[in-house]
Amino acid sequence: MPQPPVFSDLSLDPLFLSGLAVLSAQALYYAGHWFLGGRGQKERAMEGFEHVILSGVLFGVALALMNFALWGLNVYLDLAGVRLPDNSAIRILNQTTGWQDFGGKVQAALRVAEGTYRSYVVGAWRILEGYMVSVIGTGILPWTAAVSMAIMNGLAYIVTAATTILISAAVYAVAAVMAYGWPALLPVGAVLVTYERTRNLGAWLLALSVVAPVVLAAGADVLKSAVDPSNLPRLDAVTPSGAVPLILAMVLLGLIGLVLTVLSYAASRLFDHAGAHLALD
Repeated sequence: MPQPPVFSDLSLDPLFLSGLAVLSAQALYYAGHWFLGGRGQKERAMEGFEHVILSGVLFGVALALMNFALWGLNVYLDLAGVRLPDNSAIRILNQTTGWQDFGGKVQAALRVAEGTYRSYVVGAWRILEGYMVSVIGTGILPWTAAVSMAIMNGLAYIVTAATTILISAAVYAVAAVMAYGWPALLPVGAVLVTYERTRNLGAWLLALSVVAPVVLAAGADVLKSAVDPSNLPRLDAVTPSGAVPLILAMVLLGLIGLVLTVLSYAASRLFDHAGAHLALD
């Protein structure tokens, strides 16, 4: 479980660096209006400093929600008796010693998650490759065309499952790579959500920054613990019962996408509602 925050060596963490850079840029912008402008500009600067304070508060709230989500996930895994793989993303997150390495640990966990999803892409492609070779190879000659048709019809459910895994796992792998930049998106979202014109965009950036890393990391771990990618069946060894791991992986990947969508939408509505009350213009 994550340890209480320790406020030392904060400058080493990408989350602290990006948060400091974004909030400082926002504060310096209004400081320029204060020192260089007239009375009207000073009034605008005072309102701007309120934006800076609100952005900092929302930045802290988003981090608290992310840690709460991680804590809730660990509680559920303990109660359900789920044993995560030794080299799991959630185990890396749980090695966090405080705020000074939180951002780095999340990025390390996302690297592990990306590699896990990529392994399912490789496994699914291996199945589809064998299928295409079998269909094309037996369909070249006229007297084996019936065999080719039989392969197409008999293995249709295998192709459907493998194709779904290939697409879903590839999307999640790309999402994990994109989520790697969440330390920069989080403070930007916290700033944008305090302005009326950019509130919706800021709410979505905050929601994705809070939800996506935890869901993608947890999803990769649960998926790997249920169906190891190395255990995906080869095409020549697939039987109705042997296809169960393949179908299970397809279902779990679908559930990961469903959870990610629902939680992201719920979090975006929460931040959007908060921004509607906090926006100053």
